[in-house]
Amino acid sequence: MTREEWETLGVQTHGLPLDLIVPIAAADLEAIETYVGTIQVRILGRKRPTNAVVVVAHQPSRNPQVPLWDQREADQYYRRLHPSRQLWVHVDYTGYRRAWKRLGFGEITRQVFLDHIRNRAAVRLSGYRHPFLRVCPVSRDTNTSAGLDKGTEGMEKIELRKLKQQPAYIRRRTERRLAAPVVLADPIDLTKMLDIPPGLTELPGVASMLMKYYAKND
Repeated sequence: MTREEWETLGVQTHGLPLDLIVPIAAADLEAIETYVGTIQVRILGRKRPTNAVVVVAHQPSRNPQVPLWDQREADQYYRRLHPSRQLWVHVDYTGYRRAWKRLGFGEITRQVFLDHIRNRAAVRLSGYRHPFLRVCPVSRDTNTSAGLDKGTEGMEKIELRKLKQQPAYIRRRTERRLAAPVVLADPIDLTKMLDIPPGLTELPGVASMLMKYYAKND
């Protein structure tokens, strides 16, 4: 898909190049199969039809104009953003760490967190519009940095709570994005997925990476 085709769906692309288009939340399993990849395994639930799925994901070609791929860690970064197998879980599923190990994604220590890249509280505040979330292993520092009230997730929750007080054009724009089939990672989310702490308030971690996400000829 082109960036324009994504935007036609109401999806916010943040102006990112196609090789940094990374879905992190989906409205349903059909959206995952359409925009993320093929569902290989399903974990059925008692409270809901599906608790989690293993997805064999589409893997984009690297754009040589994107500075991120010039970095020494480029191969590691690509594997973190675009692993061939991904675990997607329902926002209310609590067994995702056990599922990660059981489904062959590897051991995770106490120092490694399986981060729901799309904040769970934000999903609930927005009426469960995108209840299926990709999880990604990150360090304690990265997880804590994003989750504090002055971190990115805290700021997002504040914005959603006061959405009704916002001007009509902001509410319409937000509603259109909430109606889209998927949510794509923004530069803050990408930084988390690379296991770089985003930082608080002024987000210094994101600032250090921002220009690496955009093609040199854009």
